[in-house]
Amino acid sequence: MRKMYCLISLLSMLMMSSTICAAAGNEAQHSSTINLRVETSTADLGNILNKSINKDLYKGQGSFGASVEIVRTGPVVVTSSNDYIYLSLPVQLTFGYGMFSTGPLKSNLRFKAKVNVTPDWRLKTELYYTGLSDGLSDNMSLGMITIKPKTLVESVMLPLQKLLAPIIDNKLNDNVRLRDKIAPLWRDAFTPALVDKKFSAWLKLSPERIVMSPLSATNNQLRVSIGLVTGAEIAIGPKPASMPSRPLPQIQQLATFDNQFHIQLAVNIFFTDLVTALNPILLNQTFGDDKKITIRSFNMKSDDGKLVIDLASTGDFDGELTLVAKPVYNPQSNTLTFDNIDFDTRHAGFLIGVGGWLFNGTIRNVIKEKLNSTIVSQVESARQKASAALAKIQLAEHVELTGTVKYLSLGEAVVAADRLSLQVTVQGESGINLR
Repeated sequence: MRKMYCLISLLSMLMMSSTICAAAGNEAQHSSTINLRVETSTADLGNILNKSINKDLYKGQGSFGASVEIVRTGPVVVTSSNDYIYLSLPVQLTFGYGMFSTGPLKSNLRFKAKVNVTPDWRLKTELYYTGLSDGLSDNMSLGMITIKPKTLVESVMLPLQKLLAPIIDNKLNDNVRLRDKIAPLWRDAFTPALVDKKFSAWLKLSPERIVMSPLSATNNQLRVSIGLVTGAEIAIGPKPASMPSRPLPQIQQLATFDNQFHIQLAVNIFFTDLVTALNPILLNQTFGDDKKITIRSFNMKSDDGKLVIDLASTGDFDGELTLVAKPVYNPQSNTLTFDNIDFDTRHAGFLIGVGGWLFNGTIRNVIKEKLNSTIVSQVESARQKASAALAKIQLAEHVELTGTVKYLSLGEAVVAADRLSLQVTVQGESGINLR
């Protein structure tokens, strides 16, 4: 069943795309999402910030005419939970008033941050001061006055936040370079890719837009999902012309998005392949008890949306027999079966009178069981091959597509001139890893 295996192989390759409607008369193209997951650790973020944040954080006036000086004394500690990034900066604080000043006081400045992505692909930090670490007195004498260290620090936090946030933003953008990573993938998606040299099969995507989930910050891991919403088709033969590449669109922020793909295509089971499957159970086989016939040859064709099987027999009936089968799809059980197989009595002639015993024979049941089992086995083979093919696919250097096939269902079947066109829907999850 070489042709059937070719089609199953193409089904496996289609996992790399989104949704394809290939059934006759249905050229509508649906969209699904290919998911690119970007993640890093808070330790990596801490390394970036430690190279970015200056030692001298602030020197200026605080409230009540007092001066405030803040100097960073060690590495920034970064953690994450509940979708916030938490920063702890070890510092020494010096307060002054007139000719008086305190000695260096050790503490930690604590912040929490939200990192968002603007539509033009830049990272934007929202920074909030959350307080000092324990250890400072609530009140402290400075010359003739009493100061409140925590209140003085709070009075300079707004300008300090305005100073720190752009530094963090700039360094994050310089290191992550999100636009630079996504732009080549978007651009290359408009060029058909050869996915199977043997069958000259080309994957042609039709990118539509890019969506993005909010940043997830939990358990000291930072994650964000970027989804390429695209249509796709498989072309067999010469390389198709590339689509005109469009500029990278603005990113669309979504609370959640479906990263499942759905592939719909017509799998063609040619009559020649069905004949090959039926050969061992029909050709030169004898049927009957008291009266017997032997099948010497048979072929298949279509007639008015039905599968027609012409048999030539010898024995107690020497002549030609015609059986008619119609595939029936059951959406509740997700099955496609040939439940209605019967002899064509339109041209049976005397067979109805003298050969009626054939109508109750085992030929129909044998053909029915074999046709049904052939469909089941090919669907299961398609699922296994698709799962294996999607496990790891190298799309480009440092770019891998991975995924799993979670569900494979059948649809309506059409009996065409030389084949049975079977509608198959594959559902699963796919993603791209940047190595």
